[in-house]
Amino acid sequence: MRRNSIFTKRWVKGSAVLVATAATLVFANPQQAIATPLKGVDSATVSQSASNVVDIDFADGIKGRITFLEDGIFRYNVDPKGEFSEYATPRSKSHTAKIQAQPDTSDTYSKPSATVADKGDTIEITGGKATVILDKATGKMSIKSGDRVVVSESASLDLDKKGTVQTLAKEKSENFFGGGTQNGRFLHTNQTIAISNTNNWTDGGVASPNPFYWTSDGYGVLRNTFAEGSYDFGSTDSSTVTTLHSENEFDAYYFVATNEGASNVATEMLQDYYKVTGNPVLLPEYGFYLGHLNAYNRDG
Repeated sequence: MRRNSIFTKRWVKGSAVLVATAATLVFANPQQAIATPLKGVDSATVSQSASNVVDIDFADGIKGRITFLEDGIFRYNVDPKGEFSEYATPRSKSHTAKIQAQPDTSDTYSKPSATVADKGDTIEITGGKATVILDKATGKMSIKSGDRVVVSESASLDLDKKGTVQTLAKEKSENFFGGGTQNGRFLHTNQTIAISNTNNWTDGGVASPNPFYWTSDGYGVLRNTFAEGSYDFGSTDSSTVTTLHSENEFDAYYFVATNEGASNVATEMLQDYYKVTGNPVLLPEYGFYLGHLNAYNRDG
């Protein structure tokens, strides 16, 4: 098994089957963040060292970076320290697993060149088919695939020593999937899921979490972190998605679909996800049978 593979996901007639592969994520319960939001954007400039990288200066000296890896894949990192570590900090010195299969500088990626355009109230940063829009006054981020907006922050990104919170607009018909092994369910719309090991195999427990989710509206997010977290997909507010990780940095890979329709989006999201994390292990033919993940349905 690949050490960097968090979970394997197979689609069978439109349904998701989650198979936990490695206990690389071991979390405690998430802490509630007391957050300080971004207060605006001062500038964005294509890096002199790499044409696919854009360096961002937010207000109050906070630094950001966008790295375009493929037409529909980029990394968005906001780091108050300005360090932009390549890999997530492990929870223990003995942990050697990495979320990515290769560094962002790898020739595995095509690395489309970035352009930056000042549009007055916003800054538009484009690489391949994805455009990231930053609101100058608030620092709020949105993402377009072609002319279609697929991601839109409804509040400024919150950064604090206790945690980082991203708040996104949620569409009425939008459905949410992912999060690793969320016992008893794979559809998370209007639910809150824990990205933490609850050590509970009954219905609603989390045994092998994954900081990756994707939506039927055409985007996916892989948070590059081993920190504990929680994702609220409309449970508190039906028009809002709120994701939290207990660390003072925002580091995420975004996957933007070029196709529409749930099945097409699902296929594209997983292909993009594997481009970053590496392909999952392919089981031998005799391994494809109905599995049993303990007893989360025993009370039914």
